[in-house]
Amino acid sequence: MGIINRMRKQTAVYWRRTTADRYGSFSYATPLEISCRWEDRVEEVTTALNEKKLARSVVYVDRVMYPGDKLMLGEQESDTPDDPDALPGAYEIMRFDQLPNLRNTETLYTAYL
Repeated sequence: MGIINRMRKQTAVYWRRTTADRYGSFSYATPLEISCRWEDRVEEVTTALNEKKLARSVVYVDRVMYPGDKLMLGEQESDTPDDPDALPGAYEIMRFDQLPNLRNTETLYTAYL
């Protein structure tokens, strides 16, 4: 197990954005509990639409995610809703990066919220 895997000691809840209805509202898949390293720090990021925005948190996660998906720090409860918009601590991913190590045996997945 490399350093990238060992650094993810925290837990977060992840909602993958699935489809939009005819009004432009998105639905989300069932929430999953994932391992991560969550750093609350302000960082300027450039989105896929070439917009400069300030990210409130940088989260190192254990899987591929996409802009528009949502993350919340903490463990999944039995009453965690399928709609993350109902929770004040669930934030949208603005940008997602992947960086493999030199031997390409591990990948650092980074979500900017």
